Amino acid sequence: MPPRDTELSLKLSPKNAQLLRRASALAGFESLSEFVLQATVERASRILESAETITLDSESFDAFIADCEQPGPPNSDLKKAIERRRAEKAKSS
Repeated sequence: MPPRDTELSLKLSPKNAQLLRRASALAGFESLSEFVLQATVERASRILESAETITLDSESFDAFIADCEQPGPPNSDLKKAIERRRAEKAKSS
């Protein structure tokens, strides 16, 4: 395991500490810290994946693809954004 340089301290109720110790032992972890680290990293990964992933049913996906393949005319906000981008590019050139 790579070296670690950040420490995290937790205060647990006796009930939670017992729960975590039992689960850690049953899962075969050498330490409670390793168990808590793995559990929190797995949970954090699921939270981020959920926040960063869009899931569509097949009908919505088909509609999205159709819109991407045949977009409508640009609206005024898009036109303004294009002009701002062109102006930014012109400044940096």
